[in-house]
Amino acid sequence: MSAAPRVKDALKFEIEVTRGPHIGLRLEFKKGSATIGRGPENDIVLSGDPRVSRQHAEIKQRGNEFVVVNLSSKNFILLDGENVQSEVIKKDSVIQIGETEIRVMSDVFNEAPAAAPSAKSNSPFTPVVAPVFTPPQPKPQVPPATMSSNSQMPAFQQPGMPPVMPNPSMPPSMPQGGMGYGGYQAPPASGPVRSAGAGGGSLLQNPRARFYGIIAIVGLVAWFFLSGGGNKANKDPNAIRTSVISLQDVADAEKRTQELMNLKKDKYDSVQYRRAQENFIRGFRDFQQGQYARAREAFQVVLNLDPDNELAKRYYNLSKIKFDEFVKFNMIQGNRYREKRNWRMCQSNYSNVMTMLQNRKDDPTFKEAKQYYEECSLNVETGRF
Repeated sequence: MSAAPRVKDALKFEIEVTRGPHIGLRLEFKKGSATIGRGPENDIVLSGDPRVSRQHAEIKQRGNEFVVVNLSSKNFILLDGENVQSEVIKKDSVIQIGETEIRVMSDVFNEAPAAAPSAKSNSPFTPVVAPVFTPPQPKPQVPPATMSSNSQMPAFQQPGMPPVMPNPSMPPSMPQGGMGYGGYQAPPASGPVRSAGAGGGSLLQNPRARFYGIIAIVGLVAWFFLSGGGNKANKDPNAIRTSVISLQDVADAEKRTQELMNLKKDKYDSVQYRRAQENFIRGFRDFQQGQYARAREAFQVVLNLDPDNELAKRYYNLSKIKFDEFVKFNMIQGNRYREKRNWRMCQSNYSNVMTMLQNRKDDPTFKEAKQYYEECSLNVETGRF
């Protein structure tokens, strides 16, 4: 029984960013794992990619291989173009997180797989294969030829040989029931024999008559199906119609198209539509600059003017998600600086939270940020750094 492969303690690997805002970044890790995200607490920091979560993914060792795990509940990761949650990383695999593509390199990808055990035995003894027993086949019993006393054996047939069977296509020269070639005795006829006339035999024995009979049957079946089975009332509604009906349908279609175009033109020329477009452009610009609160307000105006604008609905929800993430990030950073007694930095982060929430005193997050802000400000004033 072969021993199980030994699992290494920690495999070394490297990463290289091949696409995105951080293209060209190369890092090496010897601890067997690395976290990826926008936050500074990660091993691989992608702060320039707005589509990356604060803690987005992790590359970790599992036995003698590496897996990539999605840590974000809102954003996804792609491995070789497929959306995955936890998948093994193979050689030349590409991980896409947001707009960033990462390639993982390790010596474990270059190790050849263990060779399969050979099926050939190392025993010095040669296996003996039992022969397959084949029973002897009995020889066919040939009945002796029955010949009359005055018949003579053909010149090509020797004594002790089986009788030579005649060619069935050749008519026997003997009368019905008499002897044929080589002692062959024709069986007696079970019924009257039809003589071959000008048609060359009976209907079943004449290939030409059989061929024309098949053609006639096929023609009758085809005529039955093409004629609708004899039912003229069941007419196909999709059948080809006259040119007058087709022209009428075209005219109706053109009329409906013109009405739709007029409705669309009235909508696009309205003041309400122009205001919605202006607010959408303003909101999209704020979204790209990270001003998620202002972007959400602009998209809300667009939805008030045009409730069916699917793109505005999508970016409104994205702005809300990004705004909540930014508030949470500043709270986490403020708590971290507060634990390290860096009062100026924690004061700045808590002030950002209060500004983003716009002094909403009923919000629990606003109350917590205000309390810690006052604490950090008091320590700054007393000179405790």
